[in-house]
Amino acid sequence: MLCASVLSFVSIPFFGHLSDQIGRKNMYMIGAAVTGVFGFIYFAMLNTGYEAIIFFAVIISLVPHDMLYGPQAALIAESFTGRLRYSGSSLGYQLASVIAGGPAPLIATWLFGTYHSSYAIAVYIAICAVITLVATALMTDYTGRDISGEYE
Repeated sequence: MLCASVLSFVSIPFFGHLSDQIGRKNMYMIGAAVTGVFGFIYFAMLNTGYEAIIFFAVIISLVPHDMLYGPQAALIAESFTGRLRYSGSSLGYQLASVIAGGPAPLIATWLFGTYHSSYAIAVYIAICAVITLVATALMTDYTGRDISGEYE
């Protein structure tokens, strides 16, 4: 995890910067798609049983997360006008953590216990990625726009 964190130290700002170039919404959707696919790749790598492959899987496992996390703060904050930006983005971020992030480990544990396969967890990740893609597609991208006034 330390090696993965060192990689994230570089990749989070990189994907944040890249989102400035290609749009936050685009970067976020790319990250969601990669995350949905990577769940299957990740568990396939873990299931090999080879220490070097497992080590590599863990190191690169945060990159799809970083593709989402880099542009996330700006994407969420820009979705609200100035008078609602702080409370709106904070409330949305915190509720998402409680509603989606909090139960995720419990759901993953239940899926593995029920289906005795890590691929059930990968399917869950893919379903969450599809929900993320749909929700993000419905958002307006304010990358590079003046966000100082009220939105239409």
